[in-house]
Amino acid sequence: MSIATDQRHLLSRLQHEWNHLAHSPSALSTARSWPLVIERFDSLDDLLRAAGYGRVQQGRHDDDEVLGGLVQLAREHDLAARVVLQRLLPGISSVSRRRARHSGCPLEAVDELLAAAWTVIRTFDVERHPAYVAATLLRTIEYHAFRREHRRKAQFIPIATDTFDHLPAPVDTPAPIDEWRDLMADAAAAGMAPADLELVDRLAHGESTQAVAATRQVTDRTIRNHRRAVVHRLRELTRATR
Repeated sequence: MSIATDQRHLLSRLQHEWNHLAHSPSALSTARSWPLVIERFDSLDDLLRAAGYGRVQQGRHDDDEVLGGLVQLAREHDLAARVVLQRLLPGISSVSRRRARHSGCPLEAVDELLAAAWTVIRTFDVERHPAYVAATLLRTIEYHAFRREHRRKAQFIPIATDTFDHLPAPVDTPAPIDEWRDLMADAAAAGMAPADLELVDRLAHGESTQAVAATRQVTDRTIRNHRRAVVHRLRELTRATR
């Protein structure tokens, strides 16, 4: 299977999901309740176009206002995050093709970008970057997916030579529930969105992705993508605090 075919296979599934979501009356009703600068839209596709999807001229002021409003809403609303993701898919596809030519792993490139995309969308500070929102989001996604890990540097701390002669102090092993609470507290302190914390908590307590999707008025695949991104971020947080 060629690189282009591999990428189309994954990205076309997201497009198929969007086609289903865009014709959902409940999703449209939810989107119309949002405080956006656009006065009216008759479908989620109209909202997507108002955010700049398919425009030849990128970075227009009105596009940035609509997309910026959606990014702000995405902190709490899965549906808004999904609209933003759909807006960015052409750019994500372009970046993945470029990255795949170097790595030879097209699906891995798409997977890394999509996992990073969900996290970036949910945490992006649009107040600091109100212009060229789409382009800035794409640069940030690529950085989180491929460059951030390579920028980590080892830190060497000098230790007295006799330290290793001392007997280690006994270690109290925390209960799993205490470790879980500590991890959630660390995640909240690190700025993880409340909606992300709620999702992982619900799934950790046995709720299915289908049940969560029903309450959030999105598809099961959206919740599974969201779960994957949240788990990815929690793993990064765990590594950073070790």
